[in-house]
Amino acid sequence: MEETLRRKKSALRTMLEMMDVPEMRMDLDRPANIRWLHRNLAINNSRHPLFETAKELVGWIMTFNAGQAMLTRKRPVC
Repeated sequence: MEETLRRKKSALRTMLEMMDVPEMRMDLDRPANIRWLHRNLAINNSRHPLFETAKELVGWIMTFNAGQAMLTRKRPVC
């Protein structure tokens, strides 16, 4: 699954380089940047031919990160 994540991030990074996205938001290893892209990618890029694909990748990465967080979260023993 980590290989899938790495490939999807690489594909998204390639798409973002062709779009109007601030350089500081290109670091896809930071969850804050993924959330920022989820909220703001459409503002200047909604007409870009790869916008829908990029939006789907951002959503997939967000879902993956949320799943990983739930797996690693410590749960109380009751």
